[in-house]
Amino acid sequence: MTQTNSLKEIKEYTVKKKKKNTYVPRSKELLKELAKGCHRGEVFTSFQISEPDMVSTVFMPLMLMGPDMMQGVYQDRPYMFYSYMKDACPGGVNGYPMFWSMSYLNKADAEQFDVYYKQIQKAMDEI
Repeated sequence: MTQTNSLKEIKEYTVKKKKKNTYVPRSKELLKELAKGCHRGEVFTSFQISEPDMVSTVFMPLMLMGPDMMQGVYQDRPYMFYSYMKDACPGGVNGYPMFWSMSYLNKADAEQFDVYYKQIQKAMDEI
Protein backbone atom coordinates (compact mmCIF):
# COMPACT_ATOMS: atom_id res chain seq x y z
CA MET A 1 0.00 0.00 0.00
CA THR A 2 1.40 3.37 -0.93
CA GLN A 3 1.16 6.60 1.00
CA THR A 4 -1.44 7.95 -1.43
CA ASN A 5 -3.71 4.92 -1.01
CA SER A 6 -3.61 5.10 2.79
CA LEU A 7 -4.66 8.77 2.71
CA LYS A 8 -7.73 7.91 0.64
CA GLU A 9 -8.85 5.45 3.31
CA ILE A 10 -8.85 8.04 6.10
CA LYS A 11 -12.35 9.33 6.65
CA GLU A 12 -13.10 12.82 7.83
CA TYR A 13 -14.43 13.00 11.39
CA THR A 14 -17.75 14.79 11.59
CA VAL A 15 -19.86 15.60 14.62
CA LYS A 16 -23.40 14.30 14.36
CA LYS A 17 -26.00 16.96 15.09
CA LYS A 18 -28.02 16.31 18.20
CA LYS A 19 -31.68 17.00 17.74
CA LYS A 20 -32.87 18.34 21.05
CA ASN A 21 -31.95 20.21 24.16
CA THR A 22 -31.27 17.82 27.05
CA TYR A 23 -31.18 20.40 29.85
CA VAL A 24 -33.61 19.75 32.69
CA PRO A 25 -34.63 22.93 34.54
CA ARG A 26 -33.50 22.85 38.18
CA SER A 27 -35.98 23.07 41.03
CA LYS A 28 -36.24 26.24 43.11
CA GLU A 29 -35.14 24.20 46.13
CA LEU A 30 -31.92 23.14 44.40
CA LEU A 31 -31.20 26.70 43.26
CA LYS A 32 -31.73 27.95 46.84
CA GLU A 33 -29.37 25.25 48.18
CA LEU A 34 -26.75 26.19 45.58
CA ALA A 35 -27.02 29.85 46.58
CA LYS A 36 -26.68 28.94 50.27
CA GLY A 37 -23.74 26.66 49.48
CA CYS A 38 -22.05 29.37 47.44
CA HIS A 39 -22.45 31.83 50.30
CA ARG A 40 -20.96 29.30 52.74
CA GLY A 41 -18.06 28.58 50.38
CA GLU A 42 -19.21 25.03 49.63
CA VAL A 43 -20.05 25.69 45.97
CA PHE A 44 -17.82 27.42 43.42
CA THR A 45 -19.38 29.00 40.32
CA SER A 46 -18.14 30.48 37.09
CA PHE A 47 -19.65 33.78 38.30
CA GLN A 48 -16.77 33.93 40.79
CA ILE A 49 -14.12 33.90 38.05
CA SER A 50 -13.09 37.40 37.03
CA GLU A 51 -11.14 36.27 33.96
CA PRO A 52 -13.40 34.59 31.34
CA ASP A 53 -10.43 32.74 29.80
CA MET A 54 -9.96 30.86 33.08
CA VAL A 55 -13.36 29.11 33.05
CA SER A 56 -12.11 26.09 31.11
CA THR A 57 -9.00 25.91 33.29
CA VAL A 58 -11.07 25.84 36.47
CA PHE A 59 -13.71 23.47 35.10
CA MET A 60 -11.43 20.97 33.37
CA PRO A 61 -14.15 18.93 31.59
CA LEU A 62 -14.72 21.94 29.32
CA MET A 63 -11.11 21.75 28.16
CA LEU A 64 -11.07 17.99 27.73
CA MET A 65 -14.41 17.37 25.99
CA GLY A 66 -14.46 15.95 22.52
CA PRO A 67 -16.30 17.84 19.78
CA ASP A 68 -19.45 15.70 20.04
CA MET A 69 -19.72 16.17 23.81
CA MET A 70 -18.99 19.87 23.50
CA GLN A 71 -21.76 20.24 20.96
CA GLY A 72 -24.21 18.51 23.30
CA VAL A 73 -23.31 20.79 26.19
CA TYR A 74 -23.45 24.01 24.18
CA GLN A 75 -26.74 22.99 22.62
CA ASP A 76 -28.14 23.25 26.16
CA ARG A 77 -26.86 26.86 26.30
CA PRO A 78 -25.03 26.77 29.64
CA TYR A 79 -24.85 30.11 31.41
CA MET A 80 -23.20 29.25 34.73
CA PHE A 81 -20.93 26.33 35.60
CA TYR A 82 -20.58 25.12 39.17
CA SER A 83 -19.04 22.43 41.30
CA TYR A 84 -18.77 21.56 44.97
CA MET A 85 -15.58 22.53 46.78
CA LYS A 86 -15.37 19.04 48.30
CA ASP A 87 -14.73 17.81 44.73
CA ALA A 88 -11.91 20.29 44.01
CA CYS A 89 -8.52 19.00 42.88
CA PRO A 90 -5.66 19.31 45.39
CA GLY A 91 -4.05 22.12 43.40
CA GLY A 92 -5.32 25.22 41.69
CA VAL A 93 -4.43 27.78 39.05
CA ASN A 94 -4.00 31.53 39.63
CA GLY A 95 -5.74 31.30 42.99
CA TYR A 96 -8.76 29.45 41.62
CA PRO A 97 -9.66 25.86 42.46
CA MET A 98 -9.78 23.22 39.71
CA PHE A 99 -12.51 20.62 39.21
CA TRP A 100 -12.66 17.37 37.26
CA SER A 101 -16.46 17.38 37.44
CA MET A 102 -19.05 20.11 37.05
CA SER A 103 -22.66 20.92 36.38
CA TYR A 104 -24.25 23.89 34.71
CA LEU A 105 -27.34 26.06 34.73
CA ASN A 106 -29.07 27.66 31.78
CA LYS A 107 -29.70 31.40 31.76
CA ALA A 108 -33.11 31.32 33.45
CA ASP A 109 -31.90 29.07 36.28
CA ALA A 110 -28.66 31.06 36.68
CA GLU A 111 -30.61 34.30 36.97
CA GLN A 112 -32.87 32.74 39.63
CA PHE A 113 -29.77 31.46 41.46
CA ASP A 114 -28.38 35.02 41.40
CA VAL A 115 -31.64 36.39 42.86
CA TYR A 116 -31.43 33.90 45.76
CA TYR A 117 -27.73 34.63 46.30
CA LYS A 118 -28.33 38.39 46.43
CA GLN A 119 -31.19 37.86 48.91
CA ILE A 120 -28.80 35.92 51.16
CA GLN A 121 -26.17 38.67 50.88
CA LYS A 122 -28.74 41.37 51.68
CA ALA A 123 -29.98 39.45 54.72
CA MET A 124 -26.41 39.00 55.98
CA ASP A 125 -25.65 42.70 55.47
CA GLU A 126 -28.67 43.67 57.56
CA ILE A 127 -27.47 41.71 60.60
